Amino acid sequence: MIVYAEYYFFENLLLDYIMIKTTSKILNLYLVRYKALIGALIGAVYSMFYFIPKFYFLYTIIFKIIFSSLIVLVAFEYKNIKQFLRTLFTFYLVSIFLGGSVFFIEYFIGINNITISLIITIVFISYKILSCFYNDLKSLNIFKDIQKEVCVKIEDNILTFKALLDTGNLLKDPITKDPVMIVDVKELEKILPEELVYIDYSIMDFKKVNYLLSKLSIDISNRFRIIPYKIVGNERGLILGIKADYVEVDGNKKGNIILGLSNFAQNDEYNAIINPNFI
Repeated sequence: MIVYAEYYFFENLLLDYIMIKTTSKILNLYLVRYKALIGALIGAVYSMFYFIPKFYFLYTIIFKIIFSSLIVLVAFEYKNIKQFLRTLFTFYLVSIFLGGSVFFIEYFIGINNITISLIITIVFISYKILSCFYNDLKSLNIFKDIQKEVCVKIEDNILTFKALLDTGNLLKDPITKDPVMIVDVKELEKILPEELVYIDYSIMDFKKVNYLLSKLSIDISNRFRIIPYKIVGNERGLILGIKADYVEVDGNKKGNIILGLSNFAQNDEYNAIINPNFI
């Protein structure tokens, strides 16, 4: 069988990038795109040593651990050894699950020529299954600290909140499935027009949402999301949310987080409610 080196290289580059991206999505880690690409590039270069017999020693278990650790260190910001090991373990899980899925398709189903589109489909399904598995494990944990200090970055603004961890807050964007953190709108005075700060967010409808979004510049309006919700008694409503660049909790930066605007804060104990899915 003829293997074209350049095809092999770009195939591994894509696979490594997808595995890095999947790992970040499962753990809700903030991911800088160029760092993810560099990490994937390291993995692709490592795969090319397969064609050079004198470098076969690089495929022993110790060097596999070294190179995979290097990929994780480059792609994700290092905070502490616990977070690093958790990220590395998840990266291995994604790799094993993806490899096992490909083997299953080749051996049991009989598809020998696996295309890139099929691989992407496998990764998407793997991500969904692993996300459910990880979230189920996480739900078994007992949260010791129900109050957290949270840092949020939106464009050039860094905001700090005192947040309450509420296991009842399971709001997500219905399209992207990004978790929602409820925030007192007055804490966002630096970045929102005055018309959006001093209004009642307890009653929202599409007409009101469209009016509010019309007051925003194009750059900031692209960050906004509409989150439908349902409470006891079949009462439905809407929450207007803004997507953050990242949210930092316990020293860990989380990407893909939406801040839901609210007027709920009535005291000095907390001004945000954390969704437990990104702790």
